[in-house]
Amino acid sequence: MRHAPNFTLSKISLLVLCTTLANNALADEEKIEHIEVIYKRSSVISEITEDAQKLVDMPGAMGDPLRAAFALPGVVAAGGSMGAPAVRGSSPDDNIFEVDFMPAGYIFHDFGSSIFNRNTIQDFQLNSAGFGTSYSNATGAVFDVTLRNPKYQDIATTLDLTMFNAGIFVEGKATENSAFYVSARKSTLPLFFSDGEELEDDDGKPTGITINDPPDDHDYQAKWLWDINANNTLTVNINGAEDSVAAGFSGASDLALKTPEYQGDARYIRKFNSQNILWDHYAKDLHIRAGVGYLNHQATMRYGQRATLSDGYFENFEEEQLSYKVRASYKLNKEQRVIADAGYYDKKSTYRYDAFNYVCTEFDPDCDLNKGERIKGTSSAGTDSAFIGINHVWQFSPKWQSELGIVGEYYDYSDETIVHPRLALNYFYNDDTVISAKAGTYSRIQDLEYILPVVGNPELEAQRSTHYTLGFKQELENEWSYSVETYYKTMDDLPKSAPLSQVNYINGTSGTAYGVDFIINKNKTDDWYGWVAVSLAKSEREDELTGIKRDYYADTPFILNAVFHYDFGEKWSGGFNFTARSGQAYTPIVGVKENPEFANRYLPVYGDPFSERFDTYHRLDIRFERKTELFGLDGKLILELMNAYGRDNTAYVDLDYDRVKSINDLYIEEESDDFEMRPSIGFSVTF
Repeated sequence: MRHAPNFTLSKISLLVLCTTLANNALADEEKIEHIEVIYKRSSVISEITEDAQKLVDMPGAMGDPLRAAFALPGVVAAGGSMGAPAVRGSSPDDNIFEVDFMPAGYIFHDFGSSIFNRNTIQDFQLNSAGFGTSYSNATGAVFDVTLRNPKYQDIATTLDLTMFNAGIFVEGKATENSAFYVSARKSTLPLFFSDGEELEDDDGKPTGITINDPPDDHDYQAKWLWDINANNTLTVNINGAEDSVAAGFSGASDLALKTPEYQGDARYIRKFNSQNILWDHYAKDLHIRAGVGYLNHQATMRYGQRATLSDGYFENFEEEQLSYKVRASYKLNKEQRVIADAGYYDKKSTYRYDAFNYVCTEFDPDCDLNKGERIKGTSSAGTDSAFIGINHVWQFSPKWQSELGIVGEYYDYSDETIVHPRLALNYFYNDDTVISAKAGTYSRIQDLEYILPVVGNPELEAQRSTHYTLGFKQELENEWSYSVETYYKTMDDLPKSAPLSQVNYINGTSGTAYGVDFIINKNKTDDWYGWVAVSLAKSEREDELTGIKRDYYADTPFILNAVFHYDFGEKWSGGFNFTARSGQAYTPIVGVKENPEFANRYLPVYGDPFSERFDTYHRLDIRFERKTELFGLDGKLILELMNAYGRDNTAYVDLDYDRVKSINDLYIEEESDDFEMRPSIGFSVTF
């Protein structure tokens, strides 16, 4: 848990005595000159932390510290290399994302990178399990991003250009007591495609997919800081992002062969924008942070659109949220501190649709097999929530520290009030060794698609989870350290699809996840740093009606990440990142059956869900940087080679629908959502 530093002085005055000997007549006269150096409290977090900088420089992350989070223990991309992060056996949907204390729409683009310019990051914390009382409505992990404060400097501009995005970053002092920065980035992916281009598979065979608008994304951040006085600051944050793509699917595409209704044009757009105002108050033993924010999040999918028809399908989701949060940290005495949090989220969600109702969850192997009737209409829901959390931190002996907390959460939609106890205990064996234990309960409201009227069941209760962790960490000589942490999590009241019922979903699935994370780390000394992280884990889900227990689709029994970085001199630095992990669990296709809705069309027959695995995933990324100059301006040249030995990692299997002509034709094709060996050149210049 991180807290703002508790400084007793916000202004440091240095008195400098300058003795001037003018001439013999004035030899005994002294002149005293007072030089006052103003130290602004906000300057404390205007620089990136050492740990976050390591993630920025990590090979394969393209300067993106959040994408580099996949090299941390217990984190895996669910469903393939471009998937959302699943942490310690939980679903990606169990996570929450906070940016500068306030909720975020999403923090990862659909095409691989996060929404943040590397120049805006100050710190990034991943709370994998057993997190404290400052967060609510999460049963998985907390991604807590801190954007750095603007610097009080002359206005400077940084231009970034890589193979995959281009950006501009402007920062500087606005007045004596205020500063700002603005960031804007745009994907360069459209440069790699042509409108009307037909895609081909790995063998050069046409896929029946035509690019109408290439994959594209952009994002922006702006931050303005006002140092009101020695005890108060005001911050305004503006963030936003958008992802889009459009394509045409001919009758020869796999999508149309499997679901003929979807032949035609398709368009996808996802975007959000948010505005937040934060007030920080600092006193001798007290820090208060209060924020209010607005968030608008939209996603639209149109498909099956044809030039001669007007009855295509669409799904439009919109969420508006007003957030009110406050946190107070008060130092009672030398040994004790109390942290109190409260938040209220006024949220309204609207779903407009003309589509087939697919009743399925992430535990079903193929949603296409649970295709319901075509439905059309609008469903709305007010899913307001609130929480209050109190945590007491007590250093009750030189070797023992406790954290005893309680959180009360309220979900208006399901009319549930849930109280969660949370406990942490630290034993400091010596100055370099600590043993930690945590336990707590957590909950979150069900995903919207499971509780909306018509498409879901409004009576579903909130999901619940219990976390236990036990860890050991030791600092060694020469900046070496290692840690090992075990965890055990239970998950209850997960949704289960009930397509033959009138309610569509019930609280009928539970789960467990357990494992151990080990990391050995070396901070930068002797011009190099690195770490090796190993995770051993198991994640299962159980159908409570049948008692059948299966591996979770994101279950990854083994993960290895090794990162190395070396400074070759004043100008050159570089390193590598090697990743290996167990192959993704998948559901095998064991047969073929006729499509009951369309003649001469076929569907797969599946075996036991998630009962087999792809081959072990592994990949090597290499990165080098060189400090340089361009027209006298400071610059940086970045060279990256991703998937350096061209490993083809399978992430998806399906029928080869073009070859299947009867129920006796079992032809399987494997797909990779990764890429072949890919070089990248980037350049950054500041002026």
